[in-house]
Amino acid sequence: MNIKKIKDAFHDLEGEHIYLFIVNAKEYLNTNIAILKEVVKRDDAAGIYVTLNRPYASLTKILQRNDVNTDRIFFIDGTTKIIGETKKAENVFYVESPQNLTALSVTITEAVEALPSKNKFLILDALTTLTIYNSTTTVSRFLHFLTNRMRILKLDGILLSIEKELNPVIAEQLEQFIDKVIDLSE
Repeated sequence: MNIKKIKDAFHDLEGEHIYLFIVNAKEYLNTNIAILKEVVKRDDAAGIYVTLNRPYASLTKILQRNDVNTDRIFFIDGTTKIIGETKKAENVFYVESPQNLTALSVTITEAVEALPSKNKFLILDALTTLTIYNSTTTVSRFLHFLTNRMRILKLDGILLSIEKELNPVIAEQLEQFIDKVIDLSE
């Protein structure tokens, strides 16, 4: 994992931007944590973390063990309702599944409105998970909508994908919607 490359990515551009991080599968979790640490350390940062790979309870334990401050992060959990019971918490919203992109969009908008900051961000942890539950066309449309929504809401956007699992059609279309691709797969 290249920490310097992660830090440099956020210092090259001014204002709100949308990034696609392409990550090595073996380093996925550690890279994800490093990116989140970089994002939350900015002044007055608050954001939304959309987790489609791990349940909220599991993810927050991992983040806390790695000294990631989650006090100013709202989580949108797209896995827990599929596999079991949800636990109420002030900073988590549950959606039925990664297949329900309408509910995901509405929940993101609601979460953004609750953010107490000017430095807002949204992290979507698994583009590849979206393609398991949805067609390529549906995912492309959703990502186009989401990236435009992030710009309107003045959010920094961070999209994560595992290197060999990103659909080439989606990758090609995404390049039109985002500001910067950071390849951390090497």
